[in-house]
Amino acid sequence: MIKNNKLVSTVACILGLAVLPSVASAGLSDHTFAWTQGIGSAQLVLNGSTTYTATNRGWVDELGTNNFGGATGNYIAGTCGSSDSCFGSDRFANNYFAFDVHRAIGTTSAVLNLYQPAVGENGGANGGFLSQSAALLYTLFDVSGNPLTDSGLGIFNDLASGNSYGSISVDSSSNGSIVSITLNAAAVAAIDAAYNSTGTFFIGGTVSPVPEPATYGMLLAGLGLLGFMVRRKNQVV
Repeated sequence: MIKNNKLVSTVACILGLAVLPSVASAGLSDHTFAWTQGIGSAQLVLNGSTTYTATNRGWVDELGTNNFGGATGNYIAGTCGSSDSCFGSDRFANNYFAFDVHRAIGTTSAVLNLYQPAVGENGGANGGFLSQSAALLYTLFDVSGNPLTDSGLGIFNDLASGNSYGSISVDSSSNGSIVSITLNAAAVAAIDAAYNSTGTFFIGGTVSPVPEPATYGMLLAGLGLLGFMVRRKNQVV
């Protein structure tokens, strides 16, 4: 019985480690879409043909600070480190975009196109993507508050929670190009709802590490061990 309990604890540890996200070293960057202040585009393409440019774009960091970026604001997502070429504050930021969709009607599909600065562009020595991970998962969410007027932890959390509108894995190969994220049915419905109410469609984004293949291996090994234990127990009983 004691042996079984130890095995259960071991498996739990394996599974726990497998699902924990990696944490960047202090002072190092883990971000995408950096150095976008004043350059690039943030555009919403509806039904494959109608393009709307963001009327506002920006970020809110983990202390609740909102850069209130405006039409040409920086929309970094993640951490701009103080110990590398980003020369930042080490604060994690979620980003946001606002689109005037009062002319949009009958939306059936939507794609968000975001510009990723190239290496050396606009002061970015490593391009818009700079991370301790080979890739980052950029995920979009609905926004219930108003990032154009709100600041604080409430809006920071709001930009990275709720209904997911889509996601994409980004890496250094995206530097100097457009990153296109296909939005899901929930986003299309929200665009239609915005058309019928305020006319403004908000969308927020955040980043998280993409698990390495070794992490999946650990997870499968833990699950296999757990299955073996269950079979052994059933045979003994």
